[in-house]
Amino acid sequence: MKKWIMLLVSGLAVVALSGCGGGGAAYDEGYTDGYDDGFYDGARVPGESMTTLFLVDVDNFSLGGVPYYCVDPSGAVSADYVTAPNGEFSFYPGERCTFDLLGFGGTPDDPLFIQDDIGFGKSDIPYACDGGDNGMTNIDGNFDYLPDDICTFYL
Repeated sequence: MKKWIMLLVSGLAVVALSGCGGGGAAYDEGYTDGYDDGFYDGARVPGESMTTLFLVDVDNFSLGGVPYYCVDPSGAVSADYVTAPNGEFSFYPGERCTFDLLGFGGTPDDPLFIQDDIGFGKSDIPYACDGGDNGMTNIDGNFDYLPDDICTFYL
């Protein structure tokens, strides 16, 4: 009798729990681009005529989850996202994108780099950081910033 009760309870638990889970990722709301694996959850999904670059550290590790927002040439906010798990961020040419580097140690202790999709540094991108550093990204894509800085790139 005890076996039957345990079997019945187990069967009921399976039926009750089978309705839980699943569902789409939050990024699916409003997007019709066909991505459905959750990779871009919270990140800007690249579209036509956009440029995609990558934020990485000195060991070439991707920096996913870094908050950033972009404004278009008119000054209107055009994006408010985080970098994708592979450090990817996308923008339209002419946008100005600002990255919140809270938790990063600044140069030279914690150098960061902007790279293209094949790992080459993107040089000559103008930038300005709240801590006073500004200029152009170097040939390897790195830039100067202070710990916990907020840096704007003129893309």
